Amino acid sequence: MKKTLLTAITLSLGLSASTMGFATPQGAITPLPDDLSKTRPIELCAVYAEHNEADQKRIFDRLDSLNLLSHKDYDLVKEKRIETGSTMCGMYMGLGKPLDEQGMQIRPMVYKVVHIYPDQYVVTQSGVVMEIHERIESQLPPTLHQPMPDVVPPPLPPRTR
Repeated sequence: MKKTLLTAITLSLGLSASTMGFATPQGAITPLPDDLSKTRPIELCAVYAEHNEADQKRIFDRLDSLNLLSHKDYDLVKEKRIETGSTMCGMYMGLGKPLDEQGMQIRPMVYKVVHIYPDQYVVTQSGVVMEIHERIESQLPPTLHQPMPDVVPPPLPPRTR
């Protein structure tokens, strides 16, 4: 029993030590494949800012062919800014990867996400930037939970009989 347990611990430690060497160091540039169609588009958006100009052109052309950018994004990505109405892809391309993201489904097929950047909070809903808040120390970020609105019941048709 002790020998089996010792063997299992040794194997797990050896396996974890061997996989640690393959992790990409933080701050390293993610390599791009030759065929960008094999990479998920949102991953291309997220790594856009860390590549050189030639790779950025390839990524931009691929994302543009998929219609993932709004008209605002064309100008704002170059300026590294976002505005209300920008796409989430344009936000990643302009600002880079956020420090953290917290999201939830608020209705069927509608997702609301708060992206936390060093100087601002960006709220997206279904892939579109809805709100931008300045990040101020000692103030809470925007909340994901919204109170349910009062809903008026549907009108009833008049009785004809």
